[in-house]
Amino acid sequence: MRILAVDDEEDALDVLVTAIGECEKDAEINAFNSPTEALNFAKENPPDIAFLDVRMPGMSGLDLAKKLKAINVRVNIVFSTGYSEYAPDAFSLHASGYITKPISTRLVRRELENLRNPVETTDKRIFVRTFGNFELFVDGETLHFSRKLAKELLAYLVDRKGSAVTRRELCSVLLQDDAFTRKSQDYLTKVVKELQKTLEEAHAESIVNLDRSEYSVIPDNFSCDAYDYLKGLPNAFNNFYG
Repeated sequence: MRILAVDDEEDALDVLVTAIGECEKDAEINAFNSPTEALNFAKENPPDIAFLDVRMPGMSGLDLAKKLKAINVRVNIVFSTGYSEYAPDAFSLHASGYITKPISTRLVRRELENLRNPVETTDKRIFVRTFGNFELFVDGETLHFSRKLAKELLAYLVDRKGSAVTRRELCSVLLQDDAFTRKSQDYLTKVVKELQKTLEEAHAESIVNLDRSEYSVIPDNFSCDAYDYLKGLPNAFNNFYG
């Protein structure tokens, strides 16, 4: 779990970091007095949770929150400030929580136990969003596909929820070829190889089984909003609505 703590006041930041450390002893905590430096760090190291002061010189905590959400759609934003009047603005950004200073371990623990987007404590570093536009996120970053059909193939496999799909079925669904012609089979092979290459480059190949004759996803190796919705989890729609 990677946690970002940002406050321009050194003493307040020290108190916050200490409280976080008491609640999450194994977490990676990155503390910054400068919101700009925090943002630059987050671009290379997307946080799971960000505790942000609201009033800071150069960039407000509200503006920083927007930029962090652009980096990692699932980041949990917790505002910590001495000014309660900012609460409406904070929650308009779909913040996970809001702490009015002075900071205490009890308040920090309350927020960590009630995150808007629960942080996976297993190796599920891959998230599939199906509500809205289909996207695959690896470590909080959107994975880009150079071939559109490779992305459509993955979306179809996710929709099948782990059930095996034959090459004939894929030729029919993706290529509109019910005859299963050699031309379509050869093209499908290229699409499958492209999907495999893209996933391997992102170290995300564990989410699929690309056997020679049948293909499927492995649901235990990733998180998915649609799967969460079917399980009745309350946060399933959060990523679609922001």
